[in-house]
Amino acid sequence: MSARLIEIELRVRDVARSRAFYGDLVGVTVGEIETHDADSEPHVHASWGEWTPNNPSLLMLNIYPATGPGTSSHIGFAVGDLDAAHRRLAAANVEVLQAPADRPWGRSAAYRDPDGNTVTLTEARR
Repeated sequence: MSARLIEIELRVRDVARSRAFYGDLVGVTVGEIETHDADSEPHVHASWGEWTPNNPSLLMLNIYPATGPGTSSHIGFAVGDLDAAHRRLAAANVEVLQAPADRPWGRSAAYRDPDGNTVTLTEARR
């Protein structure tokens, strides 16, 4: 059995600001800020797939407050309409690292999130 990615965690200066960035601007379905069980840090989750015993397809993006330096990450998302996402991000004065451009796999663009992480968005070829 090969290993499969199931979780990505970003540590950020402001969880609410990152929730708004990823939810409202990028278009990720992000939950409400929460704490639960033994986890006393306020955080948010986005998840795709599900955890099943025989075939787990779960992938989670967890956004937690930084307790030291934040993360320095590169994270990518597939989007249905790159031009619409680009307009939202540009209107919010998000730093554009790479404007939408055609690539062999589709159209991609890159942005800087509020904590300096690189976020790529890709619209698959039709």
